[in-house]
Amino acid sequence: MTASRALRIWRLAGAGIFLAGALFFLYRVRQVLTPFILAALLAYLLKPAVLALEKRGVKRPRAILILYLFILALSLPVFFFVLPQLVRELNEFIAQLPSFTVEIEGLVQGFYQRYHQVALPAGLRRLMDDSIMNVSSALQEGARHAVQALIDLLAGLASFLLAPVLAYYLLRDSEQIGRAASHLLPIQVKEDILGLWAEIDQVLTSFIRGHLLVSLIVGCLTGVGLALTGSEYAVILGVVVGLADLIPYFGPLIGTVPVIALSLLVSKKAAIMALAVMLVVQQIEGSFLAPRILGASVGLHPLIIIFALLAGGELWGVAGLILAVPLTAIGYILVKFIWARLVSS
Repeated sequence: MTASRALRIWRLAGAGIFLAGALFFLYRVRQVLTPFILAALLAYLLKPAVLALEKRGVKRPRAILILYLFILALSLPVFFFVLPQLVRELNEFIAQLPSFTVEIEGLVQGFYQRYHQVALPAGLRRLMDDSIMNVSSALQEGARHAVQALIDLLAGLASFLLAPVLAYYLLRDSEQIGRAASHLLPIQVKEDILGLWAEIDQVLTSFIRGHLLVSLIVGCLTGVGLALTGSEYAVILGVVVGLADLIPYFGPLIGTVPVIALSLLVSKKAAIMALAVMLVVQQIEGSFLAPRILGASVGLHPLIIIFALLAGGELWGVAGLILAVPLTAIGYILVKFIWARLVSS
């Protein structure tokens, strides 16, 4: 083994150890990373607008502040009307949860009594009994998880307030940060890595910015539509539907189920009105919003996307469902890049 090859191996080993140590450290302090992740996402979303203002002669710090003021103006209705209403609906839902649980148990029990009048084999009856019990438990547990998720979202308000401060510095110094990161790359692979990042950035731009905008619009349309039909939980359900819409393919169905289920507990008329609202919103999304905002897909076959969603949900739950598609798209780009280098070498 030549000295240069041995030196290269030691460098790779050292880089691997350093990377493993850095990842372990980040894992140990993962609880404090939330505002930084939110800040990076906010900076990523706002950077095109900042660059557009900068091209018009506005200095970057002032451009960032102008955007912040614009976002704050748009957010005032959320802080003064939507957020208090969300808290009120959440408190009311928590207060009504015991009665909803009793009603769910009554519905399940009624179905249980009806199906017991049908002659079934003993083995099939036992299987049906277990399934009914599992459905009842799953509905109650799902309601509790939904409430806890909304409470956690409100509890994480400090991270949302700190994120814009951190995002300001990321936006202001993004070029310096980019140059510093570029200088750390070996000259031999710098061009390849920068080209690879440009391809990943294109996919992330299309997916993250597009899906966030579509989900925001879908959530707002759902909340407004349910409020117009007299729903008692319009804001909560609008938030749930908007978050669920971040999940490709399955998102609309996942968002529709709690809307119909909760409305059905109120009345059959409320459930029919909620179903009509969901059908109209999904038609608007499928016919108008998605084609114009999302544009081209991430370049993955639908079978691969569905498999990624199932695998992500199995491994990391709701977070896995939301992150499955962009991570799979990035992985696909990396695999193509590595395979091309292996074949050409």
